[in-house]
Amino acid sequence: MKNIMEGSFWEHLEELRHRLFSVLGVLAGSIIVSFVFSRKLMELVLSSCPSELQALAPTEAIAAHLNISLAAGILVSSPVIFYQFWRFVSPGLYRKERKAAVRAASASALLFLAGAAFAWFLMLEPAIGLFRSFETGNIAGHWSLANYIGFLSRFIIIFGVAFQLPVLVLMLVSLGVVTPAGLAKYRRHIIVGLLIIAAILTPPDPLTQVMLTLPLYLLFELSLLTARIGSRRKRNNRIAEE
Repeated sequence: MKNIMEGSFWEHLEELRHRLFSVLGVLAGSIIVSFVFSRKLMELVLSSCPSELQALAPTEAIAAHLNISLAAGILVSSPVIFYQFWRFVSPGLYRKERKAAVRAASASALLFLAGAAFAWFLMLEPAIGLFRSFETGNIAGHWSLANYIGFLSRFIIIFGVAFQLPVLVLMLVSLGVVTPAGLAKYRRHIIVGLLIIAAILTPPDPLTQVMLTLPLYLLFELSLLTARIGSRRKRNNRIAEE
């Protein structure tokens, strides 16, 4: 098996430089193409906003288009980024480690997309409705373009990151830091912890916190079930080998 430590330091540095240039080239191309279609992307993003947005500075509109193009470019080029990173580190991993890393990375990517989709299709509309319900009396909701784009980006990223919980749980179990039985024993404490995490990550309103906590708890239970099945399978394999 080839080891990542084989070869000189300068050979590895040259390989890293080559892969970084490949990633930057694909990323730059993706951002440029995304900017060409930034008006369509902006229409899609603004379709989620219930009111007209204001540009409070001469450069705010083009800055919003650039931010959307950057986000879309990173998303489109992410498979290439992962592939180049994988080609660089995979020679130093054993076969089992490679399989585990691929499974973890694939699950992480799918969970992030699931969290982003959950935020966009299910959470965004009730959250915006709740925020606008407080615009009463002399409070008029005139949102700026930059503030809304920033809010939307943080909103989606928060849910995407929060949905990484199963990967974290399974990683801790596989490393022996925790056990499925231990996690089940402290289930009530974990629910309280999830509520605290949701309160920190989401805007300060109970509805958004609960709507984030519920899927996180379901993901935790699914992770716990998967960890139990995996632990039982490992135990049976050890007994068979003995």
